[in-house]
Amino acid sequence: MTADRQKTRDAAARVVAVCDVIAQIVSQGEQHFLDDIQAQWAAEMGLIRIGEAVAKIPTPVRERFGGQPWRQIIDMRNFAARQYDDLDPHRVWRTITRDVPRLRDYLAGEVLPAL
Repeated sequence: MTADRQKTRDAAARVVAVCDVIAQIVSQGEQHFLDDIQAQWAAEMGLIRIGEAVAKIPTPVRERFGGQPWRQIIDMRNFAARQYDDLDPHRVWRTITRDVPRLRDYLAGEVLPAL
């Protein structure tokens, strides 16, 4: 296995694991999330971890798997890391309930099996 392939596999597996943790947060429901600052902070840290891992996937590999908005995922990491006081919990909720599950399914169903 090439170094890029292993790097991609490791990063994708880390993202899937973070997505699974975020799914546990989501399972407690939207109102719990909106009322619980710890859940919000945990979700925000999850988004940061996802962005960090995606950034470690070599650009040619991300280009090969065009089914995700990779640049937006990385940008969300940057926003969450630098503008945490401006993060709207409703926006974070939408992201973790809509985009994170899609990303997980894509990585688990398309990327990891192809590597």
